[in-house]
Formats: sequence, C-alpha cells, structure tokens
Amino acid sequence: MEAGNEDIEMLKALIQKSFSEQRDLITRLETALDAMTSFNGKQMLDSRDMRLQLKVCDRTLIRWRNSGKLPYFKLSGKIYFWASDVYRFLREEYRDENPDIRNNKPVKKS
Repeated sequence: MEAGNEDIEMLKALIQKSFSEQRDLITRLETALDAMTSFNGKQMLDSRDMRLQLKVCDRTLIRWRNSGKLPYFKLSGKIYFWASDVYRFLREEYRDENPDIRNNKPVKKS
C-alpha cells in the first residue's frame, strides 16, 4: 500500500510539530536552569519550577517520582530535583521515540 502525497505531507507536519515541541521544551528547561537554585555547586529545581517549565500538573510529577523514573529529595519539607537527573530523565523518555507516526501515535515495531 503506497502512501499518497497527502499522507506524506501529514506525516511531515506531525514530525515537524514533534520536533518543535521538543525544541520548545529544551528552551523552557534552559530558562529554568538560568533561574534555578544551586546547592553544593549542583543546580536544582523545585516542584513549581518543574510544573511551569515542563507544563505538567502536580499529579504527573508525583507519578514520575513514585515510579522511580525521576529522582527527588526533600529539603526543609520542600521537594527538589537535581537538574542533571531531569535532563537524564528527559533523554531517556524521548530517546526511544519512533519517528514513524500514525494517528498522532508512535508506531510499534514488531
């Protein structure tokens, strides 16, 4: 089954949108890094910074923390994330993304 020009253009647009969103995320993270606190020379983000920069809700951060995907620590009762852990988490989450997209979802390879 051959893909028509319309399908190819739609696929290109979806891929470009995905790349644009990832560039946007990187820009927001760089902005957060400029404004973040440091401790013992390491940069850290609090939960509020994470929510604003990644555009996620509290529940998403809690789910990432509870799953062990995103390490965190408490300091005076406030939750913080090391910037290096956040970058590692994002690289791991987006590393395996498949550029083959159908119906706005990655295509699983068998």
